[in-house]
Amino acid sequence: MSLPRATGIERLPWLVRALIGCITAVVAILLTYAIAPLRPFPLLFAFPTVVLACWYLGMAGGVASALTDILLVDLFLTRVEMRLALGNAVEVVRLAGFVAVSLLLGWTVRRLALQRVLLDNRDLQQQLLLADSERLVAEERARVSEEQHDRDAFLRIALRANRMGIWVWDIKHGSYRWSDEMFRMAGREPGSVEPSFEAWTSIMHSEDAERVSNARLATCVNGSDYNERYRVVWPDKSIHWLESQGTCQFDGDGKVARVVGVLWDVTDRKQAEEAILRSEKLAIAGRLAASVAHEINNPLAAVGNLLYLVTLSDNVDAAHGHANTALTELMRVSAITQQTLKFHRQSGAPQNAMLSEIVSTVLALFHARMQAAQVAVAVHVREEKSVACMPSEVQQIFANLVSNAMDAMPRGGRLVIRLRPSRDWRDSTVEGMRVTVCDSGTGIDRAAMSRIFEPFFTTKTETGTGLGMWVVAQLVERHRGQVRAWSRPRPERSGTAVTVFLPYRPQAPSEPEGGAAQRERDLRAEGVNFLTTNS
Repeated sequence: MSLPRATGIERLPWLVRALIGCITAVVAILLTYAIAPLRPFPLLFAFPTVVLACWYLGMAGGVASALTDILLVDLFLTRVEMRLALGNAVEVVRLAGFVAVSLLLGWTVRRLALQRVLLDNRDLQQQLLLADSERLVAEERARVSEEQHDRDAFLRIALRANRMGIWVWDIKHGSYRWSDEMFRMAGREPGSVEPSFEAWTSIMHSEDAERVSNARLATCVNGSDYNERYRVVWPDKSIHWLESQGTCQFDGDGKVARVVGVLWDVTDRKQAEEAILRSEKLAIAGRLAASVAHEINNPLAAVGNLLYLVTLSDNVDAAHGHANTALTELMRVSAITQQTLKFHRQSGAPQNAMLSEIVSTVLALFHARMQAAQVAVAVHVREEKSVACMPSEVQQIFANLVSNAMDAMPRGGRLVIRLRPSRDWRDSTVEGMRVTVCDSGTGIDRAAMSRIFEPFFTTKTETGTGLGMWVVAQLVERHRGQVRAWSRPRPERSGTAVTVFLPYRPQAPSEPEGGAAQRERDLRAEGVNFLTTNS
């Protein structure tokens, strides 16, 4: 605490500080002279007085104090009358040594004190800088925390507005984390269920639980992205559709450590898709009904004419012949109606069906239109096996493809349909039947081909609704199949090839390495072979 006072004294003029040094020397000699036992040690108080004078008063005060000390010692303690002890060599050396040692020690102490002050100041500055840095860090941490809180609030609002939730599956620790919105999408209150896959499976529809469990296992083993759509049952027994997507995070060994994903409610979208499918089914049914009416109109007209001739005929044999011809036409009408109803009288479960029979039914419905448009049809079937499917939906798929092919050949052409066993291009272990529909129509350019499976996109601006190929893709996906298309709009060598793969038993496909290349080669082979033959 003395250093601040010393610093204040040092601001005085050097003459004042020298005078103060002389006063301190006088006080020290007076104390030594007043205490008789200390007189044999005349420099006992003088030495620390000089050191302290140097420390507090600077070198001016220290020198003045040292000179005053030797003068007073020489005058009063060495008993020399009115003169300095210059003749006594021992006394001179002693006094000179006192001056030198005391001033040197005082100067050293002063330098050390100044260095200590500088170190203290530097340490104080560092403490101030550290305190300032901590303050800035605290302010930055508070700002980041506030921003994070705002982002979390915005995220919660966005997730709730879009009916989305976030889930985290920590594989290493076997733990799950769900956002509050996930509970709400399952019809539960947040925190009412302990997050676990078993708890979530118990909420799922029984028909989807095994498929989702297999997909989860594949993600854990292969590290592939997770993407599933399934149903959940709310406590009020209502069914809701959810779609979940997840991405794997790997540890240093390349193993899956966590899966982070999002979940959103697609019930409204599913209902909209179902509504569009129903409307398109009604449109297809209307076109099929018109085709059936057109097909049975001619034989019914013939039956009417023949019955009229029977009423006018006087010859029994002639009447009998007319009746047989009328019966043949009626049998034709019956065959058309029975073949049409065959694929619409079905239960909700998949049935084993021969795709060639469904194709024949569709071609029979378009027979009159094909004859009028001068379209030659060829069907090639090779080693066909039955497919578990919904026959009415498969009939709708082929009806759309044949109808589009007819629209692409307004001035006639060739339509070739090939049915053969094949494998899924995405997973070579999945076997099924592949149906390829090739036409020699005008073809579709590359830009339009990239969008033909989008809803409401059409190349037929006057008559098209833009839903036909989208419905085809949706129905094929429902059967766990695949549909692809290839087209070439070159003059005199144009045409379109659409291939539909339906597995013998529906199962979830996956895309292995090289599947896309094989798919493109097979599709081009189908289309190029047909177009080459056609040209």
